[in-house]
Amino acid sequence: MGFGHRVYKAEDPRARHLREGVKNLSEEMGQPEWYQILEGVVDAIKPYPRRGIHVNVDFFAGVIYYLNGFPQDLFVPIFAVGRIPGWTIQVVEQLQHNILIRPLLQYTGEHNLEYVPISDRG
Repeated sequence: MGFGHRVYKAEDPRARHLREGVKNLSEEMGQPEWYQILEGVVDAIKPYPRRGIHVNVDFFAGVIYYLNGFPQDLFVPIFAVGRIPGWTIQVVEQLQHNILIRPLLQYTGEHNLEYVPISDRG
């Protein structure tokens, strides 16, 4: 999340608007360091244009949520709500065409881990 896009092979044009929004909002909120941090990351990935690693709209979203006072535990739900229509249409299309899309990657992480409540995580 935050880098790359299937359609845009350069920087996502929508991200340009959010970049300006983060700059203005961080200055208004008296926290310009948030914009400076994001720009530092953008500068750090500039040497890798051939790999298609460019920022997308999600790159700026977390800081926008933060500067607008949204609790951090709502960042992922807000992200997901915006994608539910697209995810739903994908399921409908898969059902209509009677196809099952299998992932191309395999999970290689640890299994059978004990759940730790968020309040107990460090």
